[in-house]
Amino acid sequence: MQEQTKEIGTRLKQIREDLGMTIAEVAEKTGINKYQYEDYESGQIDIPVSSLLKIAQQFNVEVAYILTGEMPHECAWTITRKGEGASVERHARYKYKALAHDFAHKKATPFLVTIDANDQEVQFNRHSGQEFLYLLEGSVKVYFQDNVFELNTGDSVYFDAQIPHAIKAENNERARIVSVLV
Repeated sequence: MQEQTKEIGTRLKQIREDLGMTIAEVAEKTGINKYQYEDYESGQIDIPVSSLLKIAQQFNVEVAYILTGEMPHECAWTITRKGEGASVERHARYKYKALAHDFAHKKATPFLVTIDANDQEVQFNRHSGQEFLYLLEGSVKVYFQDNVFELNTGDSVYFDAQIPHAIKAENNERARIVSVLV
């Protein structure tokens, strides 16, 4: 995971320099703290998916390119077989698998998210766009500011992703979710 984080940082720096942007400009346009962004480029820390989306949008590149170094090229369809997809190890608590990483010019970004059974922390996140979650396995609590909802296998939620939100596994069991960012 650490090697992947460094590779992603190297790609971020190269893209930023190719665009002729300073770190301060990227930080201002994405709303990411300048020092945190510097840590992203240095590969010292993992990039949360919400920040990754903001950076990709600002750089006008596909998230998959930042993650893998390969440009998506499929324009009509892409099939992701069971167990395949681009792994995105963003946090120890969440494991993301990009399900359409090879499709160019996506209007939505689907992930398979696995939440660790030992997930105790509630860490809020927010990003532009909308998000859809479908719970494949386990139970989770979904937090929206002061509201908390429990989802069980087969339940789903669609929401404005600019609202601070968090997801936490329940009952000391792993949870798996299909997350679609629009």
